[in-house]
Amino acid sequence: MQLTEIHNRIKRMASDYASPFISAVLCGLAAHTFAFTNKLMNADEVDSLFGKGATVTSGRWGLEAVKPLLPAQSMPWLYGIITVLLFALSACLIIRLFDIRGRLIQILLAGMITVFPSLTGTFCFMFTSSAYALSFLMAVTAVGLFARHKGRIRWIVSVILLVLSMGIYQAYIAVTASFFVLCVFKTALDGENSLKKFISDAVKYLAVMLISVGIYLAVTVAVLKLTGSEFNFYVDQNLLDGSSSVSVLGRIRMAYDFMVYYFSYREFALITGEFSRYCHIVLAALCALGVIIAAVNMARTRKIYAAAAILGAVVILPLAIDCLFLAFAKDSIHSLMLYSFVSIYILSAMLLESVFAGGKLFSRCARDIVYLCVSLAIVSNIYFANGIYLRLYLNYENAYSFCSVLLDRVQSVEGYDEGCSLAIIGDQDNKMTHFDRYIDIGYLQGAQWDLVNIYSREKFFNYYLGTSIPFAPKEKIAELQQDERFLEMSEYPYYGSVKKIDDCIVVRLG
Repeated sequence: MQLTEIHNRIKRMASDYASPFISAVLCGLAAHTFAFTNKLMNADEVDSLFGKGATVTSGRWGLEAVKPLLPAQSMPWLYGIITVLLFALSACLIIRLFDIRGRLIQILLAGMITVFPSLTGTFCFMFTSSAYALSFLMAVTAVGLFARHKGRIRWIVSVILLVLSMGIYQAYIAVTASFFVLCVFKTALDGENSLKKFISDAVKYLAVMLISVGIYLAVTVAVLKLTGSEFNFYVDQNLLDGSSSVSVLGRIRMAYDFMVYYFSYREFALITGEFSRYCHIVLAALCALGVIIAAVNMARTRKIYAAAAILGAVVILPLAIDCLFLAFAKDSIHSLMLYSFVSIYILSAMLLESVFAGGKLFSRCARDIVYLCVSLAIVSNIYFANGIYLRLYLNYENAYSFCSVLLDRVQSVEGYDEGCSLAIIGDQDNKMTHFDRYIDIGYLQGAQWDLVNIYSREKFFNYYLGTSIPFAPKEKIAELQQDERFLEMSEYPYYGSVKKIDDCIVVRLG
C-alpha cells in the first residue's frame, strides 16, 4: 500500500468518524473534568498514588508492562485526558465494527461510551484508568480485526491483543464475548441465511476467546513463577475459592438474574437514577419488539436460520454480558467490570438502522424514542458522574479535617518525640456517610468508602498530612489491645482518648 493511499484512507476515516469522536470527547469532559482537575481518592487510590495497585499477584501483569508508557504516578489530568481519548477511539471502532451509519445515533452511542458508569467507577481508581482504557481498546480492536477480516493472521493478532488486554484487566473479556454475540446478530440481521456460516462464526469466536484465555492463564502462571509471587487474597477468595461455591447452572441463572436486576433495582449503578431506569425499560422493550419484528421478517422471507440466529443471539447476549458471573464470586463483581452492558445500546442502534428504518409513522416514532431514551440516559450519567466526584471530594475534605485535628492531638501529647510511633486502634464510629441521602451512588465500587477508616491510613497521613511519624506494626497493635492502659482509655475525640503508652502514641477510636 502506497503512502498516498494510506494518507487518503486516514483522511477519509477522520472525516467519517469526526462527529462521534468529538461527541465522545465532549461528553467525557462534561462527565469527568472535575475528576481530572481534583485529586480525588479512596483507600486504593491513596495506597497506589505512586503505583499501579496489585499487578502480578492479581493476574494483571500487563500493568507492570505498561509502566514505561504510563508511569506509576496517579496523575488525574494527564491520565484522565488519555483515558477519554482512548475510549473515544474505541467508540469509533465500535461504530465501524457494527456499521452504524446514522450520524445522530453515532454521536449518541459514542457519547454513551465515555459517560457510562463503569468509566466513572474507573476514574475512582485514577492510577489504573489509562491502562484500563488501553486494555478496552485492545479488546475492541481484537473483535474488530477477527470479525471483519479473514485469514490466519487475524487469529494471531486477535489472540495477542486479547491476551494483552486481559493481562491489564481481565474483566474486559466480557466486552469481547458480548461483542462477538452482537457480530452474529448483525450477520443474521443483514440477511445471511447459511446455517454453516452461523455455526462457523460462533465456533471461531468462541475458539479465539478460549485460546486467548488459555494463553493468558499460562503466561500468568509463568510470570508468577518467574517473580516468585503468588495470587493475592482477592484472587484466592473471589476466583479460586469463590468459583466452587455455586454450581454452573446456578451461575448461569445468576447471570440472567442480574440482567433483570440492572433494570429493576439499578444494581451496580449501571443505570443511574430512577428516571433513567424508566428510559432503559422503554429502550429494552423497544429492542425486544425490534428483535421479534426482525425474526418474523426473516421467517416470512424463508430465512429460517437467520431468524433463529437473531433470537438465539439475543437469548445468549445477557449471558455474554454477565459471563464474569461464571468464574468470579458474586461479591467480587462491581461496576468497573460490567462495561459489557453497553452492548444494549449497540443493539438498539443496529435495530434502529434496520428494523426501524424507513419513513413509516411507526418507524419514525421508534427511532425518536431510541434517540430520546439514549439522550436522557447520557444526561443522567453525566449528572451521576459529577455527583460521584462531589461525594469523593467532600469525603476527602472531611477526612483531611478529621485527621488534621487528630494529628494535632497526637503531636500535643506529653512525651511526644521523634522516637515515637503512632497506633490508631479501631474505626471511627461516626462514619462519614451523611452525604448518602443527598448523593445516590448506587453500588459503585470505590465511591462509598470512608476515608477515615481505610487500610491505607498511614499513607494518607504521609502523603496528604505531610507527617513522617511511623505507624506501629500489627504485632504491636495486637499487644496494645490487651494492655490495661489502653482498655482504660476513652473513645476519640473525648479526653483521655490519645495518650502515650511506652514508645507509642495511641489513639483509641470507636
